[in-house]
Amino acid sequence: MRKKVAVLLPWLKMGGTNKVALRFIKQLIAYCDVTLILSQNKGELFDEVPSGVTVIIDKMQDFKDIFKDDLRGFRLRYLIKDLIYYAKIKFGQDDIDNYRYLVERHSFVSEDEFDCAITYHGQSPERLLNLIYRIHAKKKVAWIHGEMSFSQKTCDKMSKYYKTLDHFFFVSNPTMMSFQKMIGVEAGKCTVYYNPIDKTEILYLAEQPMDVVFRKDQYNLLTVGRISSEKGQDMIPQIVSKLLNQGLDVCWYIVGEGDNRKTVEELIEKFKVQDHVRLLGTKINPYSYMKHCDLYVQPSYTEGYSTTICEAGILGKAIIGTKPSGGIRDQITDGKDGLIVDATVNGLTEAVKYLLKNESLRVQFANRILNKNFEGNGEIMKFLLYLESDE
Repeated sequence: MRKKVAVLLPWLKMGGTNKVALRFIKQLIAYCDVTLILSQNKGELFDEVPSGVTVIIDKMQDFKDIFKDDLRGFRLRYLIKDLIYYAKIKFGQDDIDNYRYLVERHSFVSEDEFDCAITYHGQSPERLLNLIYRIHAKKKVAWIHGEMSFSQKTCDKMSKYYKTLDHFFFVSNPTMMSFQKMIGVEAGKCTVYYNPIDKTEILYLAEQPMDVVFRKDQYNLLTVGRISSEKGQDMIPQIVSKLLNQGLDVCWYIVGEGDNRKTVEELIEKFKVQDHVRLLGTKINPYSYMKHCDLYVQPSYTEGYSTTICEAGILGKAIIGTKPSGGIRDQITDGKDGLIVDATVNGLTEAVKYLLKNESLRVQFANRILNKNFEGNGEIMKFLLYLESDE
């Protein structure tokens, strides 16, 4: 009999974690019945949900509506707890323990009992608590995609919830070691599972036409990903300014959207590089840009395991990654098939300049990166073996 697996995601907006989740589900549906539980009914990736997957939209009730219902029903027991919950928010004491109250005011997402339920955004307190308190499942799993960005105090509070879970999957060894250090979960509950990548699809999409023409008389650089504080796009305008001042005619294209876009736009104006830094927004198909760029750069301050580096590697690109991004060390061998440098303006400027001035080295890196296996072939068996185990 086929096992039943639930996967929790916030939404299906364009993003590396959501794309990888759908690739995982695409592989998993061949073996299991899959239910995708979304917190919001939005996102550009709905068309990529595999046929046969059940989708549940679990939009939680706003606190103000819960409070109004309690007030109308004069539910005194709940009204006191409502006021405590709200007071903690107002006085800056809101945390995962406080949010637990809101989660527990909701019924179970589904009456089905799953053989396994996964919070695929495993660092999200919201998804973690919903997995624990609102899902019937024999096994409960967190998928961890990066380093914990919370304070140690917050991690300590989250730790007691994490320790109720049955297993953890990590996208890289450095991600696992960092999590174990901050949360303290047992090593026997931890498995490294490299992200699945669909090489055939990437190669096909890379051949599709672009809506932007790269100039051949300048160097075209590319970064793809959510525009957020941890991804490092805020360094790009100053890096470009420095490169231009050193006589390198570059245009740096940024694919993606995010809450840090306005900051990047302001920095583009500040450094007067409007003609040399292009914000392209969300692109369902970024691979044609990858294929035609001269250099792919992932300037992240922190990165668990970069899906876009895998994709750029499949397309044979010279790549620059950053040292604090632990998972990148599982993807690039520094000096052999790419560069790993400090996540600073100077570190990235010097690396970009060095590679742009050394075409033969760029070609060597591009050829060597093609020999790496980024597809994650066979990784699905790690999960299936766990699913069938007695753990």
